[in-house]
Amino acid sequence: MTDVFIKANDPMGVKHHERVDYWITQLEPDADEALRTAAISHDIERGINGDWKASSMDPEKLRKHQDLCAQIAGDFLEKEGADKDFIQRVKHLISSHEYGGDKDQNILSDADRLTFFENVAVRHAKTYKEKGKTKEEMRSKLDFEFDKIHSDKAREISQSPLFPLPISEA
Repeated sequence: MTDVFIKANDPMGVKHHERVDYWITQLEPDADEALRTAAISHDIERGINGDWKASSMDPEKLRKHQDLCAQIAGDFLEKEGADKDFIQRVKHLISSHEYGGDKDQNILSDADRLTFFENVAVRHAKTYKEKGKTKEEMRSKLDFEFDKIHSDKAREISQSPLFPLPISEA
């Protein structure tokens, strides 16, 4: 599924999905195949439609994004002959990856947040600066993402002095 990002000339999209999968294995070492599949496909529609929601904090845009991703991933898995229960589970996980929901949706959401702070936050800060946005607006986005973290473990990781978040570059 990450081929979509390669075709879209979006190597950061590939890296993002790989890192979400990595963080899932850190948060849930016994993660099942459906959770790991959701990790590598949770933002799949960005590779097709571009990042039209572009750092949005709008719940309607985020809902639409989640629904599109779940549908595209489900369609792909169906074409590949995956089991219907497996497809439903992957779609269920992806359908709430922005905010979480049940235990495994929260794991996916937390892994996505960790990847945001690890790889995306600095790019967002630079984009915010280029667009003339204030530090307060950037802080609001960071707080928005941090507040979506569910597990104590993910919060600890994101606040660790060893966690690679070079905010000073922003």
